[in-house]
Amino acid sequence: MSVTTETGALVLCHHLSLTSFRRLLKDYRLVCESFTSGAARLPPDRLEAIDMGRRAIHNEASALLRERLKSKVEIDEETARRLFTLIHLLVSQTLPAGVD
Repeated sequence: MSVTTETGALVLCHHLSLTSFRRLLKDYRLVCESFTSGAARLPPDRLEAIDMGRRAIHNEASALLRERLKSKVEIDEETARRLFTLIHLLVSQTLPAGVD
C-alpha cells in the first residue's frame, strides 16, 4: 500500500501480509456467492440473514485491517471497510476459483 499526496509525493509505503485475512477473505467470498446465487430463489428473510452474515465478516475484516495498519496510518471504520472491499476484489481477481 502506498499513500501519496495530491501531487504524487510519497507519504508512506507499507507492505501488509494478507495471511491473517485469509479466512475472512474466503468466508466473505463464500457468503457473497451465496447471496448472489440465492437472490432469485430465496425468500427476503433468508437473503437478509445472508447479508447480515456478510456485514459481520466485513466488520471483522475492517477491524483487523485497522489494527494491522494502526502503527502506520489511522483510518476510520468506513474507510477500512472500503479498503477491505478493494482488497477482496483484487484478491478475487488474482486467484483462480476454488483456491483458498
